[in-house]
Amino acid sequence: MKKFLMTLAAVICLAFAMPVAAQVTITKVAKIAPTDMVFMDMAVEAAKTNVKAGKTPSGAVIILNGAFRSSGRASEDCSAEVNAYTKSRLSSLKNAKVYTVNEPTTETYVFLSKLGVDEIFFVNGREEVIKAGLAKAEDYNDAAVPADVTLSPLKNLEFPDATNLLK
Repeated sequence: MKKFLMTLAAVICLAFAMPVAAQVTITKVAKIAPTDMVFMDMAVEAAKTNVKAGKTPSGAVIILNGAFRSSGRASEDCSAEVNAYTKSRLSSLKNAKVYTVNEPTTETYVFLSKLGVDEIFFVNGREEVIKAGLAKAEDYNDAAVPADVTLSPLKNLEFPDATNLLK
């Protein structure tokens, strides 16, 4: 009998607790969409890693359909952007955005545009890059762009951590 009463008491407690628990309102958590600043920060981190390795302050990331795809750092024979593309293992960069610390040289800019990049974001413009000794003025020859190439839009962002890398 005692066992029956204990079981009955437990069932009654649960019965009263259920409606109370059911009245708790659960709110949806909004999805957090990464911003340009988040992606640029990733490129800056790649550049900082390159600096720690005794190399140039150059880093880039490829974002495909709003998600991180790959990152790259400049090497002696290849730009950060091209290294990021190589690591992505993609044949096309359609629907992709490239975030890079330094404005890409004309050669790299044309290469990325031919791959179909939607937009290219950078912080340090060509003047700062040339002044820092990372590229030569002739590396930014707008006249060398083939007439049949549609260039991807270039967008300059302000990002102090990237600017400080050239100082």
